[in-house]
Amino acid sequence: MKVTLFKVAIFSIAITMFFSCSKDEPSALEGEQSEFGEVGNEIDWIAGQFGMNDSEMTVTELKNGVSTFTCSSTLSDEPMLELLKMMPTNIFAGNFDIIGNTLEAEVNAKVTNEGAQVIFEDGTALTLVKYDAEVGDIYTAKVNGVTLKNEVVGKSTEDDYLWGGILIKVITVKYNSHTPGVLYVEHVYNHKFGLVGLAVYFEDGSVKYAGAYC
Repeated sequence: MKVTLFKVAIFSIAITMFFSCSKDEPSALEGEQSEFGEVGNEIDWIAGQFGMNDSEMTVTELKNGVSTFTCSSTLSDEPMLELLKMMPTNIFAGNFDIIGNTLEAEVNAKVTNEGAQVIFEDGTALTLVKYDAEVGDIYTAKVNGVTLKNEVVGKSTEDDYLWGGILIKVITVKYNSHTPGVLYVEHVYNHKFGLVGLAVYFEDGSVKYAGAYC
């Protein structure tokens, strides 16, 4: 199955995967396995704003409810390449490497019809989103001594987000970044389509967006 979910850079995926309350326990995320986490699922995206080309993302393994998303991309933007090299790999949910100007990563995540979590090497789970969330909900986890945090900052009460030619309801989650040069990241989720948009806010005042454009 091939699903075109969002136009997003591998950089945004990596930032998304970097996120003490009981909500962070692995058992807190229930529901049925989502098709987006099934082996063979390919996710198409465009990474023009991030200077990335030949980008691929495929689910290569599903074991005990945890999916492995294998990603690769070629970078043509030197500043973005240098920024990615500073990303703290010790709080990344999987493997991350840059060889020359090629980025390769494996991200481990639990994806159900109730939400999504990333799973770290030691088994720690950090909730990215729960579809029954309310504004103000906070999800945290401590990984290698670093406390990671996601906060729900917006939730639609009607179909007001334009995506793929239709209006949908969304949940907006804010992550305070630990990557030098990045202030925070806002992720936009939909209960049917998963991650549908993203904005990266940089320390120099600039913002880069990823998402579906109509």
